[in-house]
Amino acid sequence: MPLFKFILTYKYRIVFCIFILFFVGSLVSLAGKHFLSKGNSFLKTNMAAVSQTSGNTGGIEDYVLNIFCTEKYRTYVKAISGSGVFLSDPDEESGIILTNAHVARHLLDSNKQCVGRTGNPALTTHKLTLRYIPSYWLNVNNQYIIGDPDQSSTGEFDFALIEVKRISKMVKKKTLYDVLRQRLELRVNDYQPAQYNSTNYYIYSYPAQKTLSVSIYSPLYRKKDVVTIGGVFQSPTLRRDSNLLDAIGSQFVDHGSSGGMMLGVDTVYSLIGLSTILIQDRAPQTVRIVTMRHVFDVLDSELNNIQNSQSENYLALIRQILGQNKVDQSLYSILKSQKLTSTLEKNTRDTLIQLHIISK
Repeated sequence: MPLFKFILTYKYRIVFCIFILFFVGSLVSLAGKHFLSKGNSFLKTNMAAVSQTSGNTGGIEDYVLNIFCTEKYRTYVKAISGSGVFLSDPDEESGIILTNAHVARHLLDSNKQCVGRTGNPALTTHKLTLRYIPSYWLNVNNQYIIGDPDQSSTGEFDFALIEVKRISKMVKKKTLYDVLRQRLELRVNDYQPAQYNSTNYYIYSYPAQKTLSVSIYSPLYRKKDVVTIGGVFQSPTLRRDSNLLDAIGSQFVDHGSSGGMMLGVDTVYSLIGLSTILIQDRAPQTVRIVTMRHVFDVLDSELNNIQNSQSENYLALIRQILGQNKVDQSLYSILKSQKLTSTLEKNTRDTLIQLHIISK
């Protein structure tokens, strides 16, 4: 081959290779821009979902716990899910939570295994021990305590106290985030919003119906609902004011939200009560709330009926709480007292024995 022809052919080959490299580079660049655009959109979408799920509330959402129970059958596993609220520091190794009686009753069923889960998504972190269900609720619902029958309810007496203990491998070291977390107060009076009240109201819970209907192993996320206060009612049995109220406007509340915390937020975060039942499930949803006033009114009545030296000591403290609008943890930490929970637990046990639900 002549030298000139060889050089010309070689030059064409170089030009052709450069063209191919330029063409491929352009395609990669376009694909990269499209991917980054899609990825950025995906990131924004998911960050928005996380923001809606957890909310920027100074870590107050950490006071919500998921109560998760399973029951094994021959060919499948059944799951039951509810919510609860820490009445103690969520990071402590042991503490007390408040939940609904119709959730806590599952801990009495020996066929069910129940654990406490925290975080977003919820992960198993706590062992649970039932300490107290009001004797009033047990007497009315004694045919409904074991098993899963449907039962109508007004929400009255529908609360319980459960002791929680962190699983040893899940013991959490405090971080700056934990130190700076907002503290939870209790509001035990004055629930009716004033005309110019600047308080905002929220329900935090672990709604589970849609998630668990797909799979009991699906990740479960905490949700935040914005609500307003509707009516505030007397307890039908105790005839005491401000024992129940209706929260209006929730979107996420469903099965699994029972025991969720309702907060009033102004300059502080105040626990108003627990979500119990849906009075109206179509939009706008109406959720019945057991107020903290009702919790302490029932404890007052229960301890007054027990009448021993232990109960008399705690009656004075509970009546001090009932005389205030807001109570901080230094006072309501009495609910962590082992002597008080032992007194209440004995009363619950005696009631269950009388109803032949458990044996001596």
